[in-house]
Amino acid sequence: MDPLSVFAGPLIAQMNLGSPGISGSNAISIDGEFFQRSQPIQQLTLMRTTYRGDCPGESVTPIRGMSFLASLPPAGDQRIVIRNRRTGGYTNREYGRGRRRSESFSISLGERHHGSFLSVTPGENQFRWSVTKARNADGATKGSARLIVNTEERQRFRNFRSIDEDAFCPGQEYSYSRTPIGECSSGYFKVKRQGICPDGSKIDLGTQTVYRRYRSW
Repeated sequence: MDPLSVFAGPLIAQMNLGSPGISGSNAISIDGEFFQRSQPIQQLTLMRTTYRGDCPGESVTPIRGMSFLASLPPAGDQRIVIRNRRTGGYTNREYGRGRRRSESFSISLGERHHGSFLSVTPGENQFRWSVTKARNADGATKGSARLIVNTEERQRFRNFRSIDEDAFCPGQEYSYSRTPIGECSSGYFKVKRQGICPDGSKIDLGTQTVYRRYRSW
């Protein structure tokens, strides 16, 4: 007997018992499970960081190295599609011969729905999976899974990495051949400032007008 089948049988039977607190018409049959690295998991925690300071914003650290095992074990040149019923997000991964589980993917909050990313929301996420290119399948090619997603919140200050300044004569900000600011025909020049954040994003700090005091610079 295929050692994967030996593993998957007790695993799926255990999951079909359902989660605590879910019963009756709200219960769904669970016949697939997520793995983080090589450990089966029923819940995970995502770190969400809120930034203050010069560069405000928010970021979520994805959890990488995730994989999936369905009640139908990997074989042939199969692929498996795992779709989140709450977000509509999905991932389409290799699920073929020589694998113990699906090809790895990442999980994160947000809108990254395909390829190697699977989107989730805080709380209980329910999934549907389907195995494609399955031949002579000894078992269902479709099923469900469940994952509880928690978030850990933290705050950080994020200041500018640097500040860029661009000086130019009036009307020549986008000119390919600028007049040296010491030769501007007007009695002033412009200085545009941008703050550069650690992630490479830019924040406009405005444009300053610098007047000359004398006829010569």
